[in-house]
Amino acid sequence: MKVTVYGAGNQKLYIENLKLPEKYGGEAPYGGSRMAVEFAEAGHEVTLAEPAREILDDDHWNLVEEAGVTVSEDDAEAAREAEVAVLFTPFGKKTFEIAKNILPELPENAVIANTCTVSPVVLYYVLEKELRMERRDIGIASMHPAAVPGTPQHEHYVIGGHATSDLDIATDEQIARCVELAESSGKKAYVVPADVSSAVADMGSLVTAVALSGVLDYYYVGTKIIGAPEEMVEKQILMTLQTMASLVETSGVRGMARAMNPELLVKSAKSMHLLEEQEELDAALRKLSDLNEDVMKWIEGAGVNHTDLVAAQALTSELKTVMGERAAEGTIRRCMRKMFE
Repeated sequence: MKVTVYGAGNQKLYIENLKLPEKYGGEAPYGGSRMAVEFAEAGHEVTLAEPAREILDDDHWNLVEEAGVTVSEDDAEAAREAEVAVLFTPFGKKTFEIAKNILPELPENAVIANTCTVSPVVLYYVLEKELRMERRDIGIASMHPAAVPGTPQHEHYVIGGHATSDLDIATDEQIARCVELAESSGKKAYVVPADVSSAVADMGSLVTAVALSGVLDYYYVGTKIIGAPEEMVEKQILMTLQTMASLVETSGVRGMARAMNPELLVKSAKSMHLLEEQEELDAALRKLSDLNEDVMKWIEGAGVNHTDLVAAQALTSELKTVMGERAAEGTIRRCMRKMFE
């Protein structure tokens, strides 16, 4: 398979700031350059596109080239034979720019696979005009390493499959190609809905893991211990998550924390300690009870902006009813893009 990886990875960040060798082990170079090496060692024809030569030292470049990886400073040229183009590139706009630049150059039926830089669905919407009118053959998927390549924790890839909205942004064959690439390098491939991949694979998975644990804990307590109807419990879960998400969107984390008042939340949540073992709740209560004075001042100094606490799916349903399917879909796409602008 012919593969191009865009972005070698910021070694200064990995080694000096995050101190990966000491904390997690593994061997530099980390990031996109390590992905390229592993794909080449698996027998693929790999190009690493990286215009910033200084991002790796000479020893690291030698390791990359000795693995059989071709190095290119020209993004467009590196795309011309890429069956899979993996974007290990900076967060947000820079990734969109690279994707737009390489799109006309990619061979027929190629797939662009994001990593931690953007949701594959958002990337699709940014490229939608070109994908619909000029390159209908190109797919958008994900090759998210879900850990820093080069560390022992990188044992798997998260592949973006078909979206929960039934939006097909890649064919079954293109998704299978990403799975094959992941598995050929000795990694386990997890195929998840494209619009879910960022939540379970990106840095925000810390939030997802804690939130999911709390949701499952409350679901069990609510339905099995309290005996509340399943529908009521699920609506309370929805209300809570929607409230937090909406407040972060309008007022940031500080504003959300101020509106929710950690001191009050601890007192309220203690009343839900109904089982002998509720480790998730115990951990949350300890953390919220131990917030230091500086953190509390940081929270208390925040503003809480106007927020419409409405369930997003209910809102999109109403938009489709009032505006019509096509107009509503356009509005939804623009809203998704705005998260990354």
